[in-house]
Amino acid sequence: MNSVDLHSFLQANNTRKAPDWNVIKNTYNPEPVNRVNGETVYNFNMIFDPTTNPIEDNIFISQAPVGAFVPMHIHQYIELIYVYQGKCTVIMEDHEINITEGGTIMIDKNTPHTIKEISKSDIAIEMKLKHDYLSTGFLSRFTNKSIISQFLIDSLIDSRRANNYLYFPFEGHSKVVGIMEQIMCEHFDKDVFTSEMIDAYLFILFTELIRHSNSSNSKPQDNLKQKDAIVLDFLKYIDDHFKDCSLTEMAEHYKYHPNYISAVLKKATGKSFKDLLQIQRLNKAALYLSNSDLPIPDIAEEVGYSSVSFFYKKFNEVYFQTPKEYRDNQSQNLISSPIKL
Repeated sequence: MNSVDLHSFLQANNTRKAPDWNVIKNTYNPEPVNRVNGETVYNFNMIFDPTTNPIEDNIFISQAPVGAFVPMHIHQYIELIYVYQGKCTVIMEDHEINITEGGTIMIDKNTPHTIKEISKSDIAIEMKLKHDYLSTGFLSRFTNKSIISQFLIDSLIDSRRANNYLYFPFEGHSKVVGIMEQIMCEHFDKDVFTSEMIDAYLFILFTELIRHSNSSNSKPQDNLKQKDAIVLDFLKYIDDHFKDCSLTEMAEHYKYHPNYISAVLKKATGKSFKDLLQIQRLNKAALYLSNSDLPIPDIAEEVGYSSVSFFYKKFNEVYFQTPKEYRDNQSQNLISSPIKL
């Protein structure tokens, strides 16, 4: 299936009959757990296919049926809603979110919500994820560690905790559109390694979401975005000049007082300029240790340390092992993970 076939498939699906809520309610007896604004909230503890049959897949993708009534509900899985065409309105407890073509929202577990009835000119895709693709385990897959990526990840997690959802108002020309098309093509036209392909595309998708987290807050505030932009500029400067970066030179570059830069970084990251510089140097050193045969003294010099003993001390403080032990362990991990046939 390619993008043209996918479009035809989704258009054809928009003519199918919507499932009857009363049939689902009488058959599976979803538990009423709360009330929001006088409306009953149901616990959807099962995932249904378009014919209302329960399924057990860890990842399930479906097209929101046209004209279907869905009551306010919660569930024990994470839901991602993507607008392929037109628009879709998601109703939360105290407000509505109007999502246009290309937009994406990720709703956490146990978060009351529903969507307004979909019209025939709109196509919304619902993705149910039993596993949390923004969990600690998922984030540990990011191998290119940097103070910038960590800041973006922390910003995303903080926003998610505050709102119980993440909204990304992407437009139709964003990279997310192509990624979602690949995921849907794999799901709706299953082949060998489909689950592995979808898992890989999901990693790419959430990497893209993390990349844009600083500009896609679910409750945007212009001053907050401006502060985030300043922090990212400061972190980018440290990232680019970590070998010989100094707070004085950085202040001269941005025409700010050094104390102002220190205060901004401390408030945004919880770490001082000195700490961030140290972290970035050690991150780079870890990459050299994992991916090169450079002697350790050369690596220390390459990342900005004039004293090898000081480098050893700082590296051990962060990684709880010496640079040599770290390199040996990384090498052993590669050797002990052969390709399984």
